[in-house]
Amino acid sequence: MTIHHGEYTLTGRGTLTADGRFAVNVEIKRTTPSGVRTGTFYAEDGITYVLRVEAENEAVNLGRNLIKRNLVGF
Repeated sequence: MTIHHGEYTLTGRGTLTADGRFAVNVEIKRTTPSGVRTGTFYAEDGITYVLRVEAENEAVNLGRNLIKRNLVGF
């Protein structure tokens, strides 16, 4: 799932874990006149989801919160 959030593009991903559930990670991309900056962030709360779409939605929420709190770093 990919959405645009201000000047950022967020791609939420659900990564399949060994137990068959999905962990949360988000790729955040920012395009500026000086170039493209990209980073991948992982939820470290240990929560996993049964459905990939649930993990993707939570990943996008993670990305929005990181941007809102100025924790992205670019």
